[in-house]
Amino acid sequence: MQLTPELLLYEQRNSLTELLFYGYIVHCSANKKITTFGQTDSYPFFHRSCAKPLQASIIQDLKTKDFFNLTDEEITVCCASHTGEPLHLEILRNILKKINLTEDDLQCPAIEPLSIEEQKKHTKYSKLHNNCSGKHTLMLAVCRQMGWDITTYLEKNHPLQKMIYSKIKELCEQKEELPYTLDGCTAPNYATSLEGLTKGFYNLFCTNNYPDIKYAVIKNPYLMGGNGRPETQIMQMNHRLIAKAGAGGLLCIVNTETNEALTIKVMDADMRARKIVAIDAMLRLGWINKNSIDENLLKNSLNNIVITEKKQPVGKYILSDSLNNWIKTNF
Repeated sequence: MQLTPELLLYEQRNSLTELLFYGYIVHCSANKKITTFGQTDSYPFFHRSCAKPLQASIIQDLKTKDFFNLTDEEITVCCASHTGEPLHLEILRNILKKINLTEDDLQCPAIEPLSIEEQKKHTKYSKLHNNCSGKHTLMLAVCRQMGWDITTYLEKNHPLQKMIYSKIKELCEQKEELPYTLDGCTAPNYATSLEGLTKGFYNLFCTNNYPDIKYAVIKNPYLMGGNGRPETQIMQMNHRLIAKAGAGGLLCIVNTETNEALTIKVMDADMRARKIVAIDAMLRLGWINKNSIDENLLKNSLNNIVITEKKQPVGKYILSDSLNNWIKTNF
């Protein structure tokens, strides 16, 4: 099978094209009609951190929120790729206290936080600084609730991981066995088509089947990421949006007002290109409105100007004509 991504964005410097960014966009409408930009051929891509809300969805079936009296803030951090700021760490410590475990029980590695400011404050990092520590904390909570072994919770055949796997297949409407890998944090991670991933976010956030996660996340945009994170910036532009970024150039966005879902995959995983494509597309789709957004927030987030080290503008990023035409034709 040959991948055939489409041109999403290009960078111009002094009117000359210097960089090209290819990828895919998948849109799921309110009636679950799937529209794609780029021929995906249902090729499977690993969900990476976009899996976190899907993984967390099992707490709705298990009533984990009530079992441990989890707050909306605590649930949100467990769905997040957080920046490791003090407020994130405090929330995680509170959860661990509720489930009578400690940071030592987490099996994610101790790595530097995503926040540059927090990196400068520490010479030694804890497991809680890991942007995936929320996911791991919630996995431990479910194991404590169900009486499952907490020392092997990352093994593929552990009851927890089997339950998560079945839930991901259900949400993403996948019948075939899913390709498997280990994520960066060493937790099991699965692949579906981009269409399947988009359906997964639609089924999670565009229905009322998972209110414990849906409404927790909507109310806590900062906790879904943190300073400078695309999730937080997007959700602050429209408080009915839910966003989750993942490694490998992935970004999933849900409009809970219109019940639509959007997945963006930038093949070279350029994070700036991914964010520019996402925000520009949302402006054209009407999901965000320049007249209703704080001008500085939009300017800092879109940031499509190419500058020198002295902050001199020398070029810009431009959405491709083919992507523009696709949006105009389909929406």
